[in-house]
Amino acid sequence: MRYQLGTLAIALALVSACDYNKPEDYDGKKDFKKYQAAQVAAKEAAAKSQVKVDPAVAMLKKAEKSYSIYCASCHGADGKADSPTANALNPKPRNFADKAWQKSVDDAHIAKVIKEGGPAVGLSPTMAPWGASLSDADIEGLVKVVRNYGK
Repeated sequence: MRYQLGTLAIALALVSACDYNKPEDYDGKKDFKKYQAAQVAAKEAAAKSQVKVDPAVAMLKKAEKSYSIYCASCHGADGKADSPTANALNPKPRNFADKAWQKSVDDAHIAKVIKEGGPAVGLSPTMAPWGASLSDADIEGLVKVVRNYGK
């Protein structure tokens, strides 16, 4: 026991002899400036490493998500109006993959149907108006999605 206490006393004496808290060992302003420089460098590195997203691609991705939320249940995930819901509806929803239909309508017509619903253009009242839920930019994106199904 005496040996252990002696070893402990020597260890404590050595640790107390190493005073790392001397005023000359710490410079708060210098350390803070290093910290600030490291933060600025990290922000610059993060900004350089960010991938630039093309706004048109971002709009199309958002529109595809909107299509899956608002349109796919009736018009199908592939735009062919062959979903179970589409088969149960009378009249059947529009098949966006139909090239003849794609040629027969302009973008303004498609946008009007999306915004104001089927009755606004003499179509089925089961086509709901989405103008209250979607912005004009969202509707423009959906028109692009519908057009892509005709390609």
